Amino acid sequence: MQLKLPFKLKVKYLLSHEENFTGRAVFHEKEYKLLIKNQEKKSIITVPFSTMGVTEDRLLVRISGPSGVYAEDHIKLGSQSEEIIIESNDMFNEMINNHEKFDTLEIFVK
Repeated sequence: MQLKLPFKLKVKYLLSHEENFTGRAVFHEKEYKLLIKNQEKKSIITVPFSTMGVTEDRLLVRISGPSGVYAEDHIKLGSQSEEIIIESNDMFNEMINNHEKFDTLEIFVK
């Protein structure tokens, strides 16, 4: 499946662990594993589907909730993977105290 950005995924749940968050996200009625982990060197996102129109630019990746809380980072798109993996120090640190409030993951072209 090839997709054009931006796109939005429904976050079913997120579990907090010492070094990461794990959960599930739904996109077009298909459920995917979601992993968000701390990464200080470089921010990368990998997704289980190919995307159209994405160059070497960084993508704006935002996770948000109905209360207005959000965490975001400008992240480079990595290779395709079997799950959604976000490696971002900024997002991880902003999510530590509010991970249970997030229900939407959005990916935009910067």
